Amino acid sequence: MIKINQLKLRVTDSVARLKLASAKVLKIDIKDIETLEVIKRSIDARKRPEIFFSYTVLIKTAFDEKKEKRLVEGLKNRDVSIDEITEYQEPKLNDVISGVESREFFKEEKNRPVVVGFGPAGMFAALVLARAGMHPIVYERGAEVDERIRNVEDLWEKGELHKESNPQFGEGGAGTFSDGKINTLVKDKDGRSRFILNLFVGYGADYSILIDAKPHVGTDRLVDIVKNIRREIEALGGEIRFNTKFTYDKKRDKDRKIILAIGHSARDTYEELFNAGLEMQAKDFAMGFRVQHLQSMINQDLYGDVDEKTLAALGQGAYKVTHTSDKNGRGVYSFCMCPGGYVVNSSSEEGRLCVNGMSYHRRDGVNANAAIIVSVRKSDYDGEHDPLGGIRLQRELEERAYRLLGGKVPVQTYGDFKKNLASTDKSLGEVSPQIKGQYGFAKLNDIFRFDEDSRYASLNDFNETFIEGMESFEHKLHGFSREDTLLAGIEARTSSPVRIPRDENFESNVSGIYPCGEGAGYAGGIMSAAMDGMKTAEALVKHYNSL
Repeated sequence: MIKINQLKLRVTDSVARLKLASAKVLKIDIKDIETLEVIKRSIDARKRPEIFFSYTVLIKTAFDEKKEKRLVEGLKNRDVSIDEITEYQEPKLNDVISGVESREFFKEEKNRPVVVGFGPAGMFAALVLARAGMHPIVYERGAEVDERIRNVEDLWEKGELHKESNPQFGEGGAGTFSDGKINTLVKDKDGRSRFILNLFVGYGADYSILIDAKPHVGTDRLVDIVKNIRREIEALGGEIRFNTKFTYDKKRDKDRKIILAIGHSARDTYEELFNAGLEMQAKDFAMGFRVQHLQSMINQDLYGDVDEKTLAALGQGAYKVTHTSDKNGRGVYSFCMCPGGYVVNSSSEEGRLCVNGMSYHRRDGVNANAAIIVSVRKSDYDGEHDPLGGIRLQRELEERAYRLLGGKVPVQTYGDFKKNLASTDKSLGEVSPQIKGQYGFAKLNDIFRFDEDSRYASLNDFNETFIEGMESFEHKLHGFSREDTLLAGIEARTSSPVRIPRDENFESNVSGIYPCGEGAGYAGGIMSAAMDGMKTAEALVKHYNSL
């Protein structure tokens, strides 16, 4: 088959024109194109006011393989090549395991693999194991998603935290209460990401996620999707034990195979496993604040003046910005940008507060928001000597954020942040808080201030670096550093500050424990976590096939 990259159409053009455009590029008659499949679509706004969709398409012609190859070679066009879509090959279990028919082998609970956590990594690990016929047992400390929604609403509307069922813990993991972005930078030569996307579409997501360069599902759609995946796992003999926190027992679990798919917020589980001898390493991560702008301003910056039809075709504008400080070398960058979204209280521990961003499928909120975060080095918290030091730092900062308003989300204008002043409702300009959860106005500057003899004193450059980044982004997106831009904090859980080492077989230093996903330091979002869960499950199937 022939792949064509960078095939451009105006955003309001019919997709049917792709066939004609492809024939023109290939210099063949349109009748010689038998099938055309769009495999990627991105926005090209470099020549505004004209804005294009840039497509990558896969074409089957009426020609045989040799003629297709000669055609491509003759064109001498670097955007045209011979290619195929790689279909994911699900791992197959041997008919006999340890001298016993596999169907009988996995009827014994002691032989059934265990998955700890039912976020993206655990969910897709369990799905792969269930489809292989291994009847996995999943331990999820939080509730199933419908009950979990009620628990989260208690936090947002009443300030009541359910410690085991909240925006971090429960069916679907932290990603369920997020924007539902499922793009990834992970290379996918084995077809795992397309397998995941196809499954999502089959269970309720829009077909567009199969082609968009930045696919988005939305929290409201994710709820039904995760329930449907759970039902498939159960129908195949898997078992999900909700409201059940897994506790490792060396004696009981020494012969079990355990896929450890905890999220980055399972701090008590990190401590328990570290004390049980599981090797852990500190790693760099990043923290900062959620920043809110008017979505209309972001659209104007990215697209210019466009009519409603064009904007509807493009969708709400999404940005990604980065800056490196000349003064200290710290990175400042956007993370988890949510067009038309909300800042949400995403706390999971009493007396501590953290925030995240969320969008519904329609992305029709007034504000855009993103985390603007500053890199934190493991040397900032003595990570070389304290593998769990990053967690201690996160907790310290989340406690400070909580104390500002007794658990309400603290909000400050960027103008007041620069002046080191607490905001009030009189500080507001055009941008009003769009927040899921109780909030109030405060002064965020003091969260990242430490005594000179503090173990965290090296982070006293945080506020200055954050401002430097915001001012830099103004040169890329006009209005980004407006005085009425709103900050909310603290965004402390962008990624795990811990990595759990594993060998080439995905096994940790503790026999039988297979760490994976965000919590183990191997992923950074829904898609990469799901893919890592799949790879870990594949390694476990391979292990059983060797018995």
